Amino acid sequence: MAGVYIHIPFCHKACTYCDFHFSVSLKNKAALVDALLKEIELRKSFLDEPVSTIYFGGGTPSVLNADEINRITEKVAEHFQLALTEVTLEANPEDLTPAFLQSLRKTVVNRLSIGIQSFNNERLQWMNRSHTAEQACNAVQRAKDEGFDISIDLIFALPGMTLHEWEEQLLKASSLQVPHISAYSLTLESKTAYAHQVKNKKVQELNDSDAEAQFLAAHDFFSAKGYHHYEISNYAISGKEAKHNSSYWLQAPYLGLGPSAHSFKRQLRCWNVANNNSYIKSVEQGILPLTCEELQTKDTFNETVMTALRTAVGLNIKTLEKKTPHEMFQQFLKDVSLQKQKGWIEQKGDVVFIPLVHWYKADSVISEFFITH
Repeated sequence: MAGVYIHIPFCHKACTYCDFHFSVSLKNKAALVDALLKEIELRKSFLDEPVSTIYFGGGTPSVLNADEINRITEKVAEHFQLALTEVTLEANPEDLTPAFLQSLRKTVVNRLSIGIQSFNNERLQWMNRSHTAEQACNAVQRAKDEGFDISIDLIFALPGMTLHEWEEQLLKASSLQVPHISAYSLTLESKTAYAHQVKNKKVQELNDSDAEAQFLAAHDFFSAKGYHHYEISNYAISGKEAKHNSSYWLQAPYLGLGPSAHSFKRQLRCWNVANNNSYIKSVEQGILPLTCEELQTKDTFNETVMTALRTAVGLNIKTLEKKTPHEMFQQFLKDVSLQKQKGWIEQKGDVVFIPLVHWYKADSVISEFFITH
Protein backbone atom coordinates (compact mmCIF):
# COMPACT_ATOMS: atom_id res chain seq x y z
CA MET A 1 0.00 0.00 0.00
CA ALA A 2 1.17 3.50 -0.83
CA GLY A 3 0.84 6.97 0.68
CA VAL A 4 0.29 10.48 -0.65
CA TYR A 5 1.86 13.48 1.07
CA ILE A 6 0.52 16.95 0.22
CA HIS A 7 2.60 19.95 1.24
CA ILE A 8 0.62 23.12 1.97
CA PRO A 9 3.30 25.84 2.09
CA PHE A 10 1.47 28.58 3.98
CA CYS A 11 1.56 29.81 7.58
CA HIS A 12 0.03 32.82 9.29
CA LYS A 13 3.33 33.43 11.11
CA ALA A 14 6.89 32.10 11.06
CA CYS A 15 7.71 30.00 14.12
CA THR A 16 10.99 30.84 15.82
CA TYR A 17 12.49 27.37 15.26
CA CYS A 18 11.01 26.27 11.91
CA ASP A 19 12.99 25.73 8.71
CA PHE A 20 10.33 23.95 6.65
CA HIS A 21 9.31 25.51 3.34
CA PHE A 22 6.42 27.96 3.76
CA SER A 23 5.21 31.49 3.02
CA VAL A 24 3.40 33.84 5.39
CA SER A 25 1.54 35.36 2.44
CA LEU A 26 -1.60 33.48 1.43
CA LYS A 27 -2.20 35.50 -1.75
CA ASN A 28 -1.23 32.55 -3.96
CA LYS A 29 -3.25 29.95 -2.07
CA ALA A 30 -5.92 29.53 -4.77
CA ALA A 31 -3.28 29.25 -7.49
CA LEU A 32 -1.35 26.75 -5.40
CA VAL A 33 -4.42 24.53 -4.98
CA ASP A 34 -5.01 24.66 -8.74
CA ALA A 35 -1.39 23.70 -9.31
CA LEU A 36 -1.73 20.77 -6.90
CA LEU A 37 -4.69 19.49 -8.90
CA LYS A 38 -2.64 19.76 -12.08
CA GLU A 39 0.36 18.03 -10.52
CA ILE A 40 -1.84 15.10 -9.48
CA GLU A 41 -2.82 14.65 -13.13
CA LEU A 42 0.79 14.95 -14.30
CA ARG A 43 1.99 12.33 -11.81
CA LYS A 44 -0.84 9.82 -12.08
CA SER A 45 1.55 7.09 -13.20
CA PHE A 46 3.96 7.41 -10.26
CA LEU A 47 2.17 4.93 -7.98
CA ASP A 48 1.17 1.47 -9.15
CA GLU A 49 -0.51 0.24 -5.97
CA PRO A 50 -3.50 1.40 -3.89
CA VAL A 51 -3.20 4.52 -1.73
CA SER A 52 -4.01 3.75 1.91
CA THR A 53 -2.99 7.03 3.55
CA ILE A 54 -3.08 10.74 2.71
CA TYR A 55 -1.22 13.29 4.80
CA PHE A 56 -1.67 17.06 4.54
CA GLY A 57 1.53 18.58 5.94
CA GLY A 58 3.17 21.96 5.84
CA GLY A 59 3.32 24.73 6.56
CA THR A 60 -0.13 24.88 8.05
CA PRO A 61 -2.67 22.79 6.11
CA SER A 62 -5.52 24.05 8.29
CA VAL A 63 -5.38 27.28 6.23
CA LEU A 64 -7.31 25.24 3.63
CA ASN A 65 -11.09 25.18 3.76
CA ALA A 66 -13.16 22.04 3.42
CA ASP A 67 -13.95 22.72 -0.23
CA GLU A 68 -10.24 22.98 -1.10
CA ILE A 69 -9.50 19.77 0.78
CA ASN A 70 -12.30 17.98 -1.05
CA ARG A 71 -11.10 19.22 -4.44
CA ILE A 72 -7.63 17.84 -3.74
CA THR A 73 -8.71 14.47 -2.37
CA GLU A 74 -11.31 13.99 -5.11
CA LYS A 75 -8.59 14.57 -7.70
CA VAL A 76 -6.40 11.99 -5.96
CA ALA A 77 -9.34 9.56 -6.08
CA GLU A 78 -9.82 10.30 -9.78
CA HIS A 79 -6.27 9.26 -10.70
CA PHE A 80 -5.28 6.68 -8.09
CA GLN A 81 -6.86 3.58 -6.63
CA LEU A 82 -7.85 4.34 -3.03
CA ALA A 83 -8.09 2.02 -0.05
CA LEU A 84 -7.98 4.73 2.59
CA THR A 85 -7.48 3.91 6.24
CA GLU A 86 -6.06 7.24 7.43
CA VAL A 87 -6.25 10.83 6.17
CA THR A 88 -4.36 13.27 8.39
CA LEU A 89 -4.47 17.05 8.43
CA GLU A 90 -1.88 19.00 10.38
CA ALA A 91 -3.63 21.87 12.15
CA ASN A 92 -2.93 24.78 14.44
CA PRO A 93 -5.22 25.08 17.47
CA GLU A 94 -6.51 28.54 16.55
CA ASP A 95 -7.83 27.20 13.24
CA LEU A 96 -9.92 24.45 14.85
CA THR A 97 -13.08 26.48 15.40
CA PRO A 98 -16.42 24.68 15.78
CA ALA A 99 -17.44 25.71 12.26
CA PHE A 100 -14.18 24.53 10.70
CA LEU A 101 -14.30 21.17 12.51
CA GLN A 102 -17.88 20.61 11.43
CA SER A 103 -16.94 21.37 7.83
CA LEU A 104 -14.04 18.90 8.05
CA ARG A 105 -16.52 16.14 8.84
CA LYS A 106 -17.71 16.56 5.24
CA THR A 107 -14.23 15.64 3.95
CA VAL A 108 -12.28 12.36 4.07
CA VAL A 109 -10.04 13.73 6.85
CA ASN A 110 -10.35 11.44 9.87
CA ARG A 111 -7.23 12.36 11.85
CA LEU A 112 -5.84 15.67 13.09
CA SER A 113 -2.22 16.31 14.05
CA ILE A 114 -2.47 19.38 16.27
CA GLY A 115 0.62 21.55 16.72
CA ILE A 116 0.35 22.49 20.38
CA GLN A 117 4.13 22.51 21.03
CA SER A 118 3.73 23.87 24.60
CA PHE A 119 1.13 24.53 27.28
CA ASN A 120 3.18 27.45 28.59
CA ASN A 121 2.01 30.79 27.16
CA GLU A 122 5.41 32.44 27.60
CA ARG A 123 7.02 29.62 25.63
CA LEU A 124 4.35 29.93 22.94
CA GLN A 125 5.09 33.63 22.63
CA TRP A 126 8.81 32.91 22.27
CA MET A 127 7.99 30.36 19.55
CA ASN A 128 5.89 33.03 17.80
CA ARG A 129 2.83 30.76 17.89
CA SER A 130 -0.62 32.28 17.38
CA HIS A 131 -2.51 30.26 20.00
CA THR A 132 -2.64 30.12 23.78
CA ALA A 133 -2.52 27.06 26.01
CA GLU A 134 -6.24 27.45 26.70
CA GLN A 135 -7.03 27.58 22.98
CA ALA A 136 -5.00 24.40 22.47
CA CYS A 137 -6.88 22.47 25.13
CA ASN A 138 -10.24 23.68 23.85
CA ALA A 139 -9.32 22.77 20.28
CA VAL A 140 -8.38 19.23 21.28
CA GLN A 141 -11.65 18.75 23.15
CA ARG A 142 -13.71 20.07 20.24
CA ALA A 143 -11.87 17.80 17.81
CA LYS A 144 -12.47 14.81 20.07
CA ASP A 145 -16.15 15.69 20.33
CA GLU A 146 -16.38 15.75 16.54
CA GLY A 147 -14.98 12.20 16.41
CA PHE A 148 -11.53 12.77 14.94
CA ASP A 149 -8.50 10.69 15.84
CA ILE A 150 -6.06 13.07 17.51
CA SER A 151 -2.31 13.44 17.67
CA ILE A 152 -0.62 16.35 19.42
CA ASP A 153 2.92 17.71 19.02
CA LEU A 154 5.10 18.84 21.91
CA ILE A 155 8.64 20.25 21.98
CA PHE A 156 11.19 19.71 24.74
CA ALA A 157 14.78 20.87 25.26
CA LEU A 158 13.73 24.51 24.96
CA PRO A 159 16.28 27.12 26.09
CA GLY A 160 16.51 27.02 29.87
CA MET A 161 13.84 24.31 30.19
CA THR A 162 14.05 22.41 33.46
CA LEU A 163 13.00 18.82 34.03
CA HIS A 164 10.22 20.09 36.30
CA GLU A 165 8.84 22.34 33.57
CA TRP A 166 8.86 19.44 31.10
CA GLU A 167 7.13 17.15 33.59
CA GLU A 168 4.36 19.75 33.94
CA GLN A 169 3.96 19.66 30.16
CA LEU A 170 3.68 15.87 30.23
CA LEU A 171 0.97 16.01 32.89
CA LYS A 172 -1.04 18.50 30.85
CA ALA A 173 -0.69 16.40 27.71
CA SER A 174 -1.83 13.32 29.58
CA SER A 175 -4.92 15.11 30.89
CA LEU A 176 -6.14 15.58 27.29
CA GLN A 177 -6.38 11.79 26.86
CA VAL A 178 -5.39 11.72 23.21
CA PRO A 179 -4.35 8.44 21.52
CA HIS A 180 -1.14 9.71 19.91
CA ILE A 181 1.60 12.11 21.03
CA SER A 182 4.73 13.26 19.22
CA ALA A 183 7.48 14.75 21.39
CA TYR A 184 10.35 16.41 19.52
CA SER A 185 13.62 17.75 20.82
CA LEU A 186 14.19 21.34 19.75
CA THR A 187 16.90 21.41 17.11
CA LEU A 188 18.95 24.38 16.00
CA GLU A 189 18.39 24.96 12.29
CA SER A 190 20.28 27.61 10.34
CA LYS A 191 18.37 30.59 8.95
CA THR A 192 15.79 30.50 11.74
CA ALA A 193 15.04 33.14 14.34
CA TYR A 194 16.21 30.67 17.00
CA ALA A 195 19.61 30.31 15.30
CA HIS A 196 19.87 34.11 15.14
CA GLN A 197 19.10 34.38 18.85
CA VAL A 198 21.73 31.78 19.74
CA LYS A 199 24.32 33.46 17.50
CA ASN A 200 23.66 36.80 19.21
CA LYS A 201 23.69 35.14 22.65
CA LYS A 202 20.10 36.12 23.46
CA VAL A 203 19.31 32.52 24.32
CA GLN A 204 21.42 29.43 24.89
CA GLU A 205 20.79 25.89 23.65
CA LEU A 206 19.93 23.39 26.36
CA ASN A 207 22.83 21.03 27.00
CA ASP A 208 22.62 17.46 25.71
CA SER A 209 22.49 15.79 29.12
CA ASP A 210 19.44 17.82 30.21
CA ALA A 211 17.76 17.26 26.83
CA GLU A 212 18.37 13.51 27.11
CA ALA A 213 16.97 13.48 30.65
CA GLN A 214 13.78 15.09 29.33
CA PHE A 215 13.58 12.51 26.52
CA LEU A 216 13.85 9.65 29.02
CA ALA A 217 11.34 11.33 31.35
CA ALA A 218 8.81 11.43 28.52
CA HIS A 219 9.39 7.74 27.83
CA ASP A 220 8.89 6.76 31.45
CA PHE A 221 5.84 8.97 31.86
CA PHE A 222 3.96 7.98 28.72
CA SER A 223 4.88 4.30 29.08
CA ALA A 224 3.36 4.34 32.57
CA LYS A 225 0.20 5.87 31.05
CA GLY A 226 -0.18 2.97 28.61
CA TYR A 227 1.42 4.50 25.52
CA HIS A 228 3.71 2.48 23.25
CA HIS A 229 6.95 4.29 22.41
CA TYR A 230 7.06 2.92 18.88
CA GLU A 231 9.46 5.41 17.25
CA ILE A 232 11.98 7.81 18.70
CA SER A 233 9.62 10.80 18.72
CA ASN A 234 6.25 9.02 18.79
CA TYR A 235 3.95 7.48 21.38
CA ALA A 236 0.60 5.81 20.78
CA ILE A 237 -2.10 3.84 22.48
CA SER A 238 -2.09 0.35 20.92
CA GLY A 239 -3.66 0.45 17.47
CA LYS A 240 -3.37 4.24 17.14
CA GLU A 241 0.13 4.40 15.65
CA ALA A 242 0.39 6.85 12.73
CA LYS A 243 -0.10 4.72 9.63
CA HIS A 244 1.24 7.27 7.16
CA ASN A 245 4.44 8.06 9.04
CA SER A 246 4.98 4.37 9.80
CA SER A 247 4.96 3.71 6.06
CA TYR A 248 8.02 5.95 5.72
CA TRP A 249 9.91 3.84 8.24
CA LEU A 250 8.83 0.68 6.41
CA GLN A 251 10.02 2.21 3.11
CA ALA A 252 6.62 1.95 1.45
CA PRO A 253 6.19 4.02 -1.73
CA TYR A 254 4.74 7.51 -1.41
CA LEU A 255 3.97 10.40 -3.72
CA GLY A 256 4.81 13.90 -2.54
CA LEU A 257 2.80 16.78 -3.99
CA GLY A 258 3.40 20.51 -3.67
CA PRO A 259 6.52 22.68 -3.39
CA SER A 260 9.45 20.98 -1.57
CA ALA A 261 7.57 17.66 -1.26
CA HIS A 262 9.57 14.42 -1.59
CA SER A 263 8.48 11.18 -3.27
CA PHE A 264 9.88 7.65 -3.08
CA LYS A 265 9.38 4.28 -4.73
CA ARG A 266 11.74 1.37 -4.99
CA GLN A 267 15.10 2.78 -6.16
CA LEU A 268 13.81 6.26 -7.03
CA ARG A 269 13.69 9.42 -4.92
CA CYS A 270 12.27 12.72 -6.22
CA TRP A 271 11.73 16.20 -4.77
CA ASN A 272 9.87 19.27 -5.96
CA VAL A 273 11.30 22.76 -6.19
CA ALA A 274 11.04 24.60 -2.85
CA ASN A 275 9.60 27.81 -4.26
CA ASN A 276 5.88 28.55 -4.50
CA ASN A 277 6.00 30.78 -7.57
CA SER A 278 8.36 28.50 -9.49
CA TYR A 279 6.23 25.50 -8.59
CA ILE A 280 2.99 27.15 -9.73
CA LYS A 281 4.43 28.50 -13.00
CA SER A 282 6.07 25.20 -13.89
CA VAL A 283 2.99 23.09 -13.25
CA GLU A 284 0.78 25.56 -15.15
CA GLN A 285 3.00 24.91 -18.18
CA GLY A 286 2.64 21.15 -17.76
CA ILE A 287 6.23 20.76 -16.57
CA LEU A 288 6.96 18.80 -13.40
CA PRO A 289 9.19 20.97 -11.17
CA LEU A 290 11.08 18.06 -9.69
CA THR A 291 14.48 16.45 -9.51
CA CYS A 292 14.91 12.67 -9.30
CA GLU A 293 17.77 10.37 -8.51
CA GLU A 294 18.26 6.63 -8.77
CA LEU A 295 19.33 5.32 -5.38
CA GLN A 296 22.57 3.39 -5.34
CA THR A 297 22.85 0.15 -3.39
CA LYS A 298 24.61 1.93 -0.54
CA ASP A 299 21.83 4.55 -0.37
CA THR A 300 19.16 1.87 -0.10
CA PHE A 301 21.19 0.08 2.57
CA ASN A 302 21.73 3.26 4.59
CA GLU A 303 18.05 4.22 4.46
CA THR A 304 16.93 0.71 5.44
CA VAL A 305 19.22 0.73 8.48
CA MET A 306 18.33 4.31 9.45
CA THR A 307 14.56 3.92 9.30
CA ALA A 308 14.44 0.53 11.04
CA LEU A 309 16.74 1.45 13.91
CA ARG A 310 14.61 4.49 14.74
CA THR A 311 11.73 2.18 15.67
CA ALA A 312 10.94 -0.14 18.54
CA VAL A 313 10.55 -2.99 16.03
CA GLY A 314 14.20 -2.76 15.08
CA LEU A 315 16.03 -4.17 12.06
CA ASN A 316 15.55 -7.76 10.90
CA ILE A 317 18.94 -9.08 9.81
CA LYS A 318 17.49 -11.83 7.60
CA THR A 319 15.34 -9.34 5.71
CA LEU A 320 18.33 -7.04 5.23
CA GLU A 321 20.48 -9.91 3.97
CA LYS A 322 18.05 -10.70 1.15
CA LYS A 323 18.48 -7.27 -0.44
CA THR A 324 22.11 -6.51 0.42
CA PRO A 325 25.24 -7.56 -1.51
CA HIS A 326 27.26 -10.21 0.32
CA GLU A 327 30.34 -8.09 1.01
CA MET A 328 28.26 -5.17 2.28
CA PHE A 329 26.23 -7.46 4.51
CA GLN A 330 29.32 -9.07 6.00
CA GLN A 331 30.67 -5.62 6.89
CA PHE A 332 27.32 -4.85 8.52
CA LEU A 333 27.61 -7.99 10.68
CA LYS A 334 31.09 -6.90 11.80
CA ASP A 335 29.73 -3.45 12.67
CA VAL A 336 26.86 -5.02 14.63
CA SER A 337 29.32 -7.14 16.61
CA LEU A 338 31.42 -4.09 17.44
CA GLN A 339 28.44 -1.96 18.49
CA LYS A 340 27.07 -4.82 20.61
CA GLN A 341 30.39 -4.97 22.46
CA LYS A 342 30.14 -1.23 23.08
CA GLY A 343 26.57 -1.62 24.35
CA TRP A 344 25.02 0.62 21.69
CA ILE A 345 23.17 -2.24 19.97
CA GLU A 346 21.30 -5.26 21.30
CA GLN A 347 19.99 -8.34 19.50
CA LYS A 348 17.07 -10.71 20.02
CA GLY A 349 16.93 -13.53 17.52
CA ASP A 350 17.25 -12.05 14.04
CA VAL A 351 16.44 -8.51 15.17
CA VAL A 352 18.93 -5.82 16.18
CA PHE A 353 17.82 -2.63 17.88
CA ILE A 354 19.06 0.36 19.83
CA PRO A 355 18.24 -0.02 23.53
CA LEU A 356 15.95 2.67 24.84
CA VAL A 357 18.61 4.15 27.08
CA HIS A 358 20.51 5.15 23.93
CA TRP A 359 17.57 6.23 21.74
CA TYR A 360 18.30 9.91 22.19
CA LYS A 361 21.71 9.30 20.60
CA ALA A 362 20.21 7.18 17.81
CA ASP A 363 21.46 9.35 14.95
CA SER A 364 25.02 8.96 16.15
CA VAL A 365 24.63 5.20 16.67
CA ILE A 366 23.02 4.67 13.26
CA SER A 367 25.73 6.63 11.47
CA GLU A 368 28.26 3.97 12.56
CA PHE A 369 26.60 1.55 10.12
CA PHE A 370 26.48 3.85 7.08
CA ILE A 371 28.28 2.89 3.90
CA THR A 372 29.92 6.05 2.54
CA HIS A 373 31.70 4.77 -0.57
